[in-house]
Amino acid sequence: MKNYVQIEKNENIKHIKNFINTLENRLLQNKEQTDYLINLNKKYNSFSQEKIEKKIDFLLNSFNIDYFIITKNDKIDFEKSNNTHKIKNINVIKNEILHLHKNINSFNTIKQINTQLFFINKSKIDKNYSFYTIKQIQKEEFKNLVLNFSNIKLINEHLYEKEKLTSKSFEKIFLKSSVTTTFITTKISFYGLKNKFLFSLELQNSTLFVKEAKEIMTLFCIFLTIFLILLFYITYLYQKTVKEHNSELENRVEERTLQISSALKELEKVNLKLYDLAHTDFLTKTMNRRHFFMHAKNAFNTTNKELNTLCVIMIDIDNFKRLNDSFGHDLGDRVLISFSKCVKQCIKEDTIFGRLGGEEFAIVLEHTKLNEAIKIANRIRKNIEKIELVTKNENIHITASFGVSDIKNCSSIDEMLQKADTHLYSAKNSGKNRVRSRLNLI
Repeated sequence: MKNYVQIEKNENIKHIKNFINTLENRLLQNKEQTDYLINLNKKYNSFSQEKIEKKIDFLLNSFNIDYFIITKNDKIDFEKSNNTHKIKNINVIKNEILHLHKNINSFNTIKQINTQLFFINKSKIDKNYSFYTIKQIQKEEFKNLVLNFSNIKLINEHLYEKEKLTSKSFEKIFLKSSVTTTFITTKISFYGLKNKFLFSLELQNSTLFVKEAKEIMTLFCIFLTIFLILLFYITYLYQKTVKEHNSELENRVEERTLQISSALKELEKVNLKLYDLAHTDFLTKTMNRRHFFMHAKNAFNTTNKELNTLCVIMIDIDNFKRLNDSFGHDLGDRVLISFSKCVKQCIKEDTIFGRLGGEEFAIVLEHTKLNEAIKIANRIRKNIEKIELVTKNENIHITASFGVSDIKNCSSIDEMLQKADTHLYSAKNSGKNRVRSRLNLI
């Protein structure tokens, strides 16, 4: 199944590269049109004349440009819109475009402004004058750019993932793909000059290879089930015949039964391992997010029913992203592993402790009052300070911030975690490496 998923992703990358090539070709075409307009108007001095304005209207319609601006010393000297293509909120859009790459003489790019995408081209006419052309990408035109995808939409996410693509027209392109049995969804962010964010898209397509794999596996399971049914039926007939005719054959049947029993025990062990893999975070060997919330909700319901005390601790490793960026993901993994071992040494073996994502962890303390939970958090915090990771150039020490909440005035475990998270951010904003709760908000 993993191979089919990888094939699906590889095919998706091809479609994305085709899409990017289409964007680059469209940008090149836009630049060629702009250069042509500049060559027609090199002697810029009288755009206000009626004949020149009519000429500009003709050129705007011919090249399908929505708006163009000429600036003199970075201030608008002349502007003209296409009467057949009105752009909403043009003043807001003009302001953002004029400040985009302000110190760069020429650029050709695509930028999201509000909820719209625009082709934007800036060209330097001479030392005083600059020429801007603006073309809004309409919905139908956008669909024509992404023929290999069934759905596409703008999103407000700034991806910065490991997986990235190269491009002549964009400084950086980052993407993140997820595959289900029916769809493959890709989020992709485009960055321009000086790593300035331009826009993000979500592209979606129906899966082909994964569906095929699912069908093959389904057929395999059907044939395997039929085979097992036949096997058990034949075994039954064989056992019956042995009992009736030959005691020696009966011993052989007993041996076969023992073999099956042994196989079932091995299967049970494998199932236990699979269960552990499904409920444990692979790197830190703690509960994963799903398993943690399952146990945390059970603990809350039991505590709420029995009117006992319950506390949760949210923990976030300080400056984890900076460590990752400075020393690499290998060190980041070592930090997470060392941190998890340290926390486990400070709590009971049956305490609910899990990784919620990234460098964020949580602990559920049953039958524990808030002041006791704060003491436990502080003990963990001090032990984390003692962690020392040796690298080639220096020894790294880490710290963590804590947010603690209790069950008081909470109707769900989610509400407890949300309060703890609020206290955690208070600890972060107060200088990090500290514990915050409703008892010490200042």
